Amino acid sequence: MKNKLFRKAMAVAMAGTVVLSLAACGGGSGSESSKASEPEAGAVSEGAASTPQESSNGNEAPAAGGSSGAGEASTAGGSVDYSGYKIAMLPKFKGENYFDAVKTGAQEAADELGIELLYDGPSQDQATNQKQVDILQGWIAQGVDAILVSPNDAAAIVPTLEEARSAGIKVVTFDADADSGRDMFVNQITAEAAAKGLLDAAKQDLEAKGYGADKKAHIALVSSSGTDANQTAWAAAIDELLTTDDYSFMAIQNKETDVLYPGTDETKVNEACATLISRMGGGEDQIQAAIALSSMSTPALGAQYESAASKPDAAAISLTGLATPNALVSYIENEANPLNTGVLWNCMDLGYLSVQTAAQLVAGEITPDSAVVNAGRLGEKEIADAAVVLGDALVFDASNVGDFNY
Repeated sequence: MKNKLFRKAMAVAMAGTVVLSLAACGGGSGSESSKASEPEAGAVSEGAASTPQESSNGNEAPAAGGSSGAGEASTAGGSVDYSGYKIAMLPKFKGENYFDAVKTGAQEAADELGIELLYDGPSQDQATNQKQVDILQGWIAQGVDAILVSPNDAAAIVPTLEEARSAGIKVVTFDADADSGRDMFVNQITAEAAAKGLLDAAKQDLEAKGYGADKKAHIALVSSSGTDANQTAWAAAIDELLTTDDYSFMAIQNKETDVLYPGTDETKVNEACATLISRMGGGEDQIQAAIALSSMSTPALGAQYESAASKPDAAAISLTGLATPNALVSYIENEANPLNTGVLWNCMDLGYLSVQTAAQLVAGEITPDSAVVNAGRLGEKEIADAAVVLGDALVFDASNVGDFNY
């Protein structure tokens, strides 16, 4: 049933705005794959080195041959020598397959450019701003050339980012932005595209199950802490789209109870998702669709449905959200589980683009005012308002979820 419903529905409904990027993930044929190989053992330096060293960036002039004027493209892999650069990458947390895939792509770019990549982050159950600040302070003391950070708290991280910039370190946010204090932002997807991908996935499943103009559907969102800039933007974009005719039969009935913020602790996420599953069903006072906005909460929805002692009718509800294909494959391929689709982007490409951007920023090949960055195998990516966008959403279902390797 899953193959039938979504092979048809997604091909039609998502064609305008959502791209099935199998070629980018090694699942297609006839085009170059963007699959990154796993880094060799020891290729990534975990955490900070014990002895501080002076930054090769500092306040020096851009490298010879670089261009810092607005509107000029960089020439990565050309005459610029990136060897000796030290770039540090700080995810929201470590030990989860989303950021593991980002790390793989980041290491690919670092190897390609001859850069040393430092990688560290808090554990999932301690994914706080203070833990990120502690790691950043170590890298600032070292004098790394650039810092890549996915903030857990968009506002609280700002003073530390400003401290890094004052020390001559380039600061690039990725995956989630900070309120200020950075040079550039590498965004995986626009808020509007993410929201449309998620709503379209839920909409097609709900329509296939009989919901529509004559049968309304209540939806719930599962976010994380409420301080994540991207998830906040995605939720706002979902709110906006729900006011349009395309989604008129879908609504968040009560934001106090139907928009959940369990944080990033795995136990709390699972508890919140279990409670939500218990509230789902076909009744007017129940939830018909749950949309998860984090890579932890989406697989938790699938897992909690399977472990529920009293399961709502899978034919009456829909589960979807953002996560890697590997995290969802067992649920999507389970005919009895109502988690039929996942929505994401190429995580390895996000890491690759982030390191390319940071390196060229350090070298002076690009500035926040430039128009494009030449991102190696990804080609040219536009820069607008000091932000680079990776691309479109990737939607996967039972027909293709097994084709991905992350």
